Amino acid sequence: MKNVTAVEIVLSYVSLGWAYVLFTSPLLFESSDNWNQVQQIMPYEWLVGSVALIAAVTKIIGLILKNKRIRWIGLIMSAIFWITIAAGMLIAKGYLDFTTGFVVYSGMAILSLWTSKEVMLDGRTD
Repeated sequence: MKNVTAVEIVLSYVSLGWAYVLFTSPLLFESSDNWNQVQQIMPYEWLVGSVALIAAVTKIIGLILKNKRIRWIGLIMSAIFWITIAAGMLIAKGYLDFTTGFVVYSGMAILSLWTSKEVMLDGRTD
């Protein structure tokens, strides 16, 4: 499948991993202040896990069907998800705190947005 981008594979892998961890760790939000803001938006670990799973499955379905519109939707879902996670990490302590979590998750959001544009515009994908 030459139309598959490495970014889509990695984002799907990370989202599936997050879904697994969130489904199997019902007290994760209580373990760290970094989750306070995320928990206010999505109050349950299983809910955050479901969002991660849906984003991953959407991308995977788009890849299997070779449908750039479904891939694009999955990537936009991932971008929104990772922006939410990054923002939660950024303001977890009540002020702007540039943590490694913020940097990594905002980077994943950027990769999601960038790849969504490439999937729709690049002639090598369809």
